[in-house]
Amino acid sequence: MKFRHGLYGLISILLPAIGGSVRDAQSAQGIRPSGRTQQQLDQSLVDFYNKWRSVYLVQGCGSGRYYVGVTVDGKSVGGGTAKSTITVSEAHGYGMLISVLMADFDPDARAAFDGMVRYFRDHPATSHSGLMAWNQVGGCDNAKDVAGDTSASDGDLDIAYALLLADKKWGSDGGVNYRKEALKVISAIERHEIDADSQFVRVGDWVDHADEGRYAATTRSSDFMVSHFKAFADATGDGNWYDVRDETYSIINAIRTEFSPQTALMPDFIVGLPTKPHPARANFLEGPNDGAYSWNAARYPWRVALDYLLNDDQRALDVLRPLNSWIKRATRGDPTKLADTYHLSGKPTSQSGRNAVTFVSMLAVSASIEATNQNWLDALWMDMTDRTVEAEDYYGNTLKLLAMITITGHWTQP
Repeated sequence: MKFRHGLYGLISILLPAIGGSVRDAQSAQGIRPSGRTQQQLDQSLVDFYNKWRSVYLVQGCGSGRYYVGVTVDGKSVGGGTAKSTITVSEAHGYGMLISVLMADFDPDARAAFDGMVRYFRDHPATSHSGLMAWNQVGGCDNAKDVAGDTSASDGDLDIAYALLLADKKWGSDGGVNYRKEALKVISAIERHEIDADSQFVRVGDWVDHADEGRYAATTRSSDFMVSHFKAFADATGDGNWYDVRDETYSIINAIRTEFSPQTALMPDFIVGLPTKPHPARANFLEGPNDGAYSWNAARYPWRVALDYLLNDDQRALDVLRPLNSWIKRATRGDPTKLADTYHLSGKPTSQSGRNAVTFVSMLAVSASIEATNQNWLDALWMDMTDRTVEAEDYYGNTLKLLAMITITGHWTQP
């Protein structure tokens, strides 16, 4: 039987930040929302975390198991998921990251994290037990009609990073050997989700077997987790992960130079790898906006900004600075004018909505990389934190929380 997670009371005592966090790095190259003390920022974070946790963190699918319920709020979830979906590996990765990153504020976070590790072990992809089956449905089974027992790279990458964080935070001498688990996942990702010849991130373990491999030369901009790749290289001693990081920046610059020189936007999906990267055509994989800056690419600014905030990588600053400048001009500094899907030219698509918290929160992280964005960051922060949990869905609420963790200085590296 599943039920919404309600074990924790609201937490009002704020504890010190984790060492090696964005807070430390940002003293040199990042900014925070102005007019607020660190304690006020932390209180906003903890308040929203408690609300998010009370809705989305679910105990179920076996004793001591936890997962992020993507439909427990009564709202639908897209992305090609099956009917009666309860969770996806993307959400599981987010949940594991949130649990370990918020552990200094939540004494029960480790129990939830370990429960998520158990759930992860219960749902391996068919290709390798170190990867997670991407979609589960009611009854806690892997979805059959959408190949739910295959993997999606983004979830696995976040799970591996979260396990490294857990090893740093708690050590690996307890009930779960976090480091051993992390190394197993990283090895499986490299074997099944990284292109062996050109070192780009593929969209999953299934690409060689679907439609005669037509998706094998594809990457997804939301998987450009360049700070993760550095952490994997450091943890394993495997220099190939530095190659993955370098190749990711090469792809970004190829797209930016040829297809978005005025905006620096990335499309949801990039095809033609490795020699001729270009935006995917409409309906290539998920829908009409596969080649636009849309609901997958929305995560790109956050993913890349972390490499500057944590690692001071100049390449991240170089690719995000023009994007930040363009979006400030396009919206005139007003988040309510932010479209939720743009052509790479900067024109909103005909069906684009406005002011989605997903895009607001991810661009807020990007804005935090330098002081010239202070007014823009302040506007984005106010807009995103004014939203209630009830007003948004799993995706928007979860990305908002991840953005708040980053902007307040509590994102950390292993």
